[in-house]
Amino acid sequence: MKITLFLILISPVLLFANAVNYDIGAKLESDRGSTIALFHYRADAFRLETARDFNLEAGDFMRYASIDVRDMYKAKRGDIIRLEESYRNGKVYRIELLSDKVRRKKYFVLSRDLKKLSLILPESS
Repeated sequence: MKITLFLILISPVLLFANAVNYDIGAKLESDRGSTIALFHYRADAFRLETARDFNLEAGDFMRYASIDVRDMYKAKRGDIIRLEESYRNGKVYRIELLSDKVRRKKYFVLSRDLKKLSLILPESS
């Protein structure tokens, strides 16, 4: 009885512990084990997010959410990004890539990918 009561009381904490809200203007740095896909176009990020939400089958997913590789950037270790604006209640963010090695600075990223790929806050010096 005590164990059941304990599990009932602790389950909301365990279920909602993953909820992370990112603040606009926050700077995030990718660690050495994480890679993240950045999209040139907001529509590409929206299509991919919609396809993931609906759990489309493989063929439908490829037809609906296929994105040209030339319109993506794979963030590398040590890349620092700054969140600028959120879309769709924080599911998609417009970011600025703070790297001098790339021509384009503005990209879009899925918040689901930020969580999954373990971006970390840069150390303050």
